Amino acid sequence: MREEECMKMTIGNPAVHRLQAVLALTAILLALFVTSPAHAQYACTTNYCIRSQSTSVQTPPGWPAVPMETCCQTHWGALPGGIDWSNGSPVMICSATPEYVTAFPNCGGPQNLSQAFPLDYDRPRISIGVAWPNPNNYRYEMQSVPILDGPDGTCSQYSQQPGKVTNWWVYDLKEPKRGSYVFTASVSFQRGEKGYYAVLNGCRLQPPSSPTE
Repeated sequence: MREEECMKMTIGNPAVHRLQAVLALTAILLALFVTSPAHAQYACTTNYCIRSQSTSVQTPPGWPAVPMETCCQTHWGALPGGIDWSNGSPVMICSATPEYVTAFPNCGGPQNLSQAFPLDYDRPRISIGVAWPNPNNYRYEMQSVPILDGPDGTCSQYSQQPGKVTNWWVYDLKEPKRGSYVFTASVSFQRGEKGYYAVLNGCRLQPPSSPTE
């Protein structure tokens, strides 16, 4: 009996050791993922966060081979998957803190809500911009587009200069609630003297439904 038990233990131990090794490796990888800079950047690590998404997009004839009004070189954060570089889509609404061009804003398109971007604890303010994947400008990956609040009047409250074309908007959250806010709007384009800029209508800022969002 003792010989049989020893044989069973000798055979069983390698399997146990393999399982323990797999579990240990999984724990290490999970710890690295949670503590990695990329994950920390996109996680909602403060009391307040912002997510954004273009609900619909109407591009001008000839898109994307159309003249665009120049905006600002922006350092991008998380972008949605399924970007079609050949067709310059999707056109996305991006959000971050007020330092939009250097804050690495996250972007969301009609099929993808952006990842949550953490805001300041004391005075949560959001920035809102528009971007599209310019196939002729891989150096910056995305191209920012100047924006204007549209004629339906729903977006003027989010612009610091209503009725004027600006590079991005900055908006102070009133009586902020803990969790993730979601900003959505429809995007169309209008041509100015220097090219097309984005026009936003149907703006909506949805507050968190619960503190755990």
